[in-house]
Parts: sequence; structure tokens; C-alpha cells
Amino acid sequence: MKIAQCTQIIKNLFWQLSHQSGIGQFFLKSMLVALPLMIFCSTTEPSYDFPPRKYRRVLTGLEQFARNGAIKYKGKHAALVANHSSVTADFRHLIDVARSNDIIIDFVLSPEHGPFGERNNYDNHVYEIFEGKNLIVYHLHHFTSTSLKTLLEIPEIIIFDIQDMSMRCYTYVSSLKLIIDALDGTNTNLIVLDRPNPLGFLGVSGPYLDNKFFSPQVASFPATLFYEMTLGEAARYYCNEFRKNINLTVIPLANYTRDIFFHETKLPWIPPSPNLPTYRSAINYSVLVLMEGINISLGRGTSNPFEFFGAPWIDPDELCLHLSSLKIQNFKFRPVYFRPTISPYIGNLCGGAHMYYIGGIFEPLEISYAIIKMFREKYTHVTWRKNQRGFIIDELCGTDSFRKAIDSGKTYPEYKKLIEKEILNFHAKRKKYLLY
Repeated sequence: MKIAQCTQIIKNLFWQLSHQSGIGQFFLKSMLVALPLMIFCSTTEPSYDFPPRKYRRVLTGLEQFARNGAIKYKGKHAALVANHSSVTADFRHLIDVARSNDIIIDFVLSPEHGPFGERNNYDNHVYEIFEGKNLIVYHLHHFTSTSLKTLLEIPEIIIFDIQDMSMRCYTYVSSLKLIIDALDGTNTNLIVLDRPNPLGFLGVSGPYLDNKFFSPQVASFPATLFYEMTLGEAARYYCNEFRKNINLTVIPLANYTRDIFFHETKLPWIPPSPNLPTYRSAINYSVLVLMEGINISLGRGTSNPFEFFGAPWIDPDELCLHLSSLKIQNFKFRPVYFRPTISPYIGNLCGGAHMYYIGGIFEPLEISYAIIKMFREKYTHVTWRKNQRGFIIDELCGTDSFRKAIDSGKTYPEYKKLIEKEILNFHAKRKKYLLY
């Protein structure tokens, strides 16, 4: 139904309303209420903003902890696994919540990007002292589970509160796994304060981790690439399936359901890392992150990270024509130029595309596969990036099957069939650990 047609219908209804009474007038009033909803639902025009759907005030595990649970840990020595995202809806930090309840903070353990989300790269120091906050902060990526076990003998409780993205290659779930591995066999209470899953509406998908491609930061959590669990649920799953000797407490969310979009929670978007400044960029991340496995810039260090992507040798108009030919339903692309301030192509003018999420549910891996396959077929400059351990894409995916399927010319349905059993097995296993 065209907008112009609907406008004319509304005008006609108003005219008829002025000439009707009784039940006829009631019917016409009902039509005037319903028709705008019909217009909204029937239009095929893309939406460049998140449409209103259902808003509710979700309470995080931290807020539940502050209201009901923290007081019982009064006087306890604690280690906090936290960063800048560890705040309530009114920006009260876990550190302040703990101290106001007389919990003694021995130290803070920081994941990638540092305690304040200020770093694009891993910190070179094992620890830092923040005198203004009277804190010592240890950087988790310098520890193994064995070396961390010694450090964790000091506190009586560990409180974990970090905003995750529910993707295995996003490093915060690896931080959770590292803490659990270090606590295995001890009686130290691990308290996970749960947070929403911003990508929960996308479901479970992608290959299950192949341990041949284990990496301590991006390929360590034994799950599919998209595991569709909150960190509280992920802790329950991992402890019960792999580390049964853990004293685990999960403080759940309130008023939360799995299908909710993050903006509907009425919680502020705290960028979980420097290059996910908006919820829209976080949704794009689910598609574009695997392109870090090829020699394409993803706009890191620009005003639109994980929205811009390209390279110095790309013509933006040509790229957008190629992308349009893929007929991707949930995203639109416009030609852009940009200069990344973080590698690859740091400081160089890149031609590329600006990727816009326009709504709906999609399968991220399917779109990643299509775009990377297009790059490999259309651009001779595009290569698989490597590091000292091998192909970066294999590390990101936790398997070499994704790369090999693209190189052999397989379609995405053919590739998905190869990993379908892995997805179904994990999907069935994780069900008993879900909280929402």
C-alpha cells in the first residue's frame, strides 16, 4: 500500500465521519485508529531508525544486586571483574555499589580495552594502580588459568559484571571462561551479575569451536559462533558442562525476555568497546567482524567504526553495486571515503561503503559469507590475513571450514548444511541452562 494512497483514504474517512452518527461513526473512528498501523506494517520502504515496538524497564543483575543481594556480602573481600560497562541505569558503578555495602575490594580484573574502555589494543602492563580510586587493576589477558588461580586465592568472592555481545570471538566471554577455569576446584563464590544480550534476537548460528583453532581470547569458549546466551546463562552452561566444581551464583535480570532489542530495555547503551559506539554499530559488528580475516578496513578509529568498510584500492560506487547485487534484505549501503586511524591502512584514504541496518531478523553468518565471497571473487587485491598462528579468519570462526567453503566456491546453504549438526547439538545442550 502506497503512502499517498493511504493518505487519500484517511481524508475520505474524515469526510465520511463528519456525515455519520451512531454505529457508523464508531466504525469509522476505529478505521482511523487502525489504518496508520496498517500503513506502517505494509510499507516496504526501509527504516533508518529502530521502530517503536515494546519498551520495558529491564533491571540488570547489578541493579538487582544493589537492591537485594549486596548487603549479605558485607565485610567480604572481593575481586571485581569489571570495566566501564559495569554500571546501573543511572551510571552507578559496581565499584561504588560494592563499597557502599562495605564489600572490601582487593583488586579489579580488567578485560580487553581496559577498566575504562579506553584502549583499542591490549595493555602492555600486567597491572596498574589508580590512586584516585584506591584501586589496583590487573589485565586479564596477561594471565593463564594457572597463574590466575594463585591471584584468586586472595579474595573470598569474585563479582563479574561486563556487557557481552554473545559472539564467541568477542573477548569478554573468554574472560568469563578464564575466571571459571581458574576457580575450578576452589570454594570461592563466583557471582555473575547478568546483563542483556544485544544480539539475542539473532538466535544460535555458526560453527562450533574446533579446538585445533583454540585462541585464548577469541576462540576459547566451547559454543557456536553465535551462542545466544546472556553471560549469566553462559556461566551456567560452561560450569555445568565443563567445570562442575564451581561455586556459582547468577543474579538474573528482571523484566527481560530473549526477543527484546537492546533499545527496548530502557537501559543506556554503554559502548562495550571503543569501536561499538552505538547499538546500530553493534548489530553491524555481527556481520562485519569476520571481515577482519581479510585485508579490508572496518573503519576502526573513524566516526563510524563497523559501519564503514573498504580499502585504498576500492572504488566506492563499484563496491556498492556489487553489494546491491547480493540482494541483502536487512542492510543498505552507500558509497563513502574514509581514513582509518587504526590499522589496516592507517591514515590512508579508503574507498568503501557505509552499511545501514534497516530492521528485521537476519542470519549474520549468511551475510558475512556473501560479502566476503563477493570480495574474494571481485577484487584480486583481497587476501586472507595471517598472523603467527595461521589464518586470522580461522581464529575468528574457531574453524577452517568457513574459509575453505568460500575458497571452494560453495554456496552458503551448502556450507550451512556442513555445520548444521553442530548447531543443533549445541542448541539442544544449552536449553537447560537458559534463565529467560
